[in-house]
Amino acid sequence: MEDMLRTIAVARLVLGPEMNIQAPPNLSYADFPRLLEAGINDWGGISPVTKDFINPEAAWPQIAKLRTETEARGFTLRERLALYPEYVTRRDFLAPRVRERMQFLADSEGFAA
Repeated sequence: MEDMLRTIAVARLVLGPEMNIQAPPNLSYADFPRLLEAGINDWGGISPVTKDFINPEAAWPQIAKLRTETEARGFTLRERLALYPEYVTRRDFLAPRVRERMQFLADSEGFAA
């Protein structure tokens, strides 16, 4: 865990505040809130209905607990699409047909509607 926290913290310093850094909460279940403190801004793909198919031995945290711990540290837990919001909202990034479909899936900030 200490190696992971150091790696995240250095990545945040080197890559800056605009870069998305993701770490899964279920692989450090007891200490997952520390990942936020180290500098992540993305929990990755979590699900209230499926197991982690990559790490089936590691259950996802309950969404309510994840939300509580995230908000306790000054962050907002929000669902995003497979594409980060900053790319969803860029007019020059998506092909026109994909952009059309995204209008139905995303809110005005580029998160899941």
